[in-house]
Amino acid sequence: MLSHIVISVLLCASSCEPAEIRVWDGDSIRLGTTRPSEAVRIFNIDAPEMEGRCAFETDLALQAKIRLAEILEGRRVEILRQGTDRYGRTLAAVRVEGQDVGDILVGEGLARTWTGRREPWC
Repeated sequence: MLSHIVISVLLCASSCEPAEIRVWDGDSIRLGTTRPSEAVRIFNIDAPEMEGRCAFETDLALQAKIRLAEILEGRRVEILRQGTDRYGRTLAAVRVEGQDVGDILVGEGLARTWTGRREPWC
C-alpha cells in the first residue's frame, strides 16, 4: 500500500507559492517533502484509518486518501491553523479555492464531521 501521495499545489498564506504536499490519509497531510516538514490534521473531520479494523474501513480510507490528493492537486490551497493536537500536528481547516476540504470529503461520504471522539467505521 502507498505510504503517501506527493502532489504539487499553490500554497497560499500572505502570498501563494508553489509547494509539494504529502497526503498521508484522508485527514492528514505534510507540508513539504523534506525534513522538517509540518504535519497537518484537518481539524473538522474524521476519516477512516488506513490500517482499518475491517476491509470496509481500509477500502474507504484508501478512497479518502486518493480523493484528498485529487482535490488538492494543482490548486490554490489555504491552511488555516487552529492549534496543535496531542501528537504535535497542526490542526487546521484546509481550503481549496475557497471551499472547505473537510466539507467536501464529508459530503462525498469519505469522512465524518469530527465530534470530539472516534466513531467506528465497521
